[in-house]
Amino acid sequence: MISKYLKSFFLVLLIFFLASACKEKAEKSSLPKLGTAAIDFTCQDLKGQTWSLDKVRGKVLLLRFWADWCPYCRYEMPVIDKYYRKLNKDGFLVLAVNVKQSAEVALAFTAQLNITFPVPLDPEGKLARRYGVYAIPTNFLIDREGVIREILIGEVFKEETVLRDLLKDYFKLQ
Repeated sequence: MISKYLKSFFLVLLIFFLASACKEKAEKSSLPKLGTAAIDFTCQDLKGQTWSLDKVRGKVLLLRFWADWCPYCRYEMPVIDKYYRKLNKDGFLVLAVNVKQSAEVALAFTAQLNITFPVPLDPEGKLARRYGVYAIPTNFLIDREGVIREILIGEVFKEETVLRDLLKDYFKLQ
């Protein structure tokens, strides 16, 4: 009799583990991939403006996840801001999402570098998790239709030519 209960217990336990594994696989498969629609989001920037994927549709979006402790961010952000200032009127938008830091920390960092693009906050890291961000910085280049065209992780914009080459398919650059 004990054997029958033991078998039932192990069967239930096995079903539970299989169901958990399937759920984890489904969550991982829902992460953004090249050539697929970007995941919708809503976030608020340092100036109190609310941003969403629907709001930026029709623009080329560089969705960047960063933090002030990131050494690459210190010299990449001004490079990105240069292109933002140059191409914003033509439809280039940068949303530099600060991950797991206070508004004060993000504001101090961006003020020090004279950054002009919007800086949404992700204080709990929920948006970063939805996008599968595991390293800072991580960048998603999203086209005017909301499709992810590039995923760039780590130090990528040290040289200005990298960003220029990414944007030349969308804008007239010299």
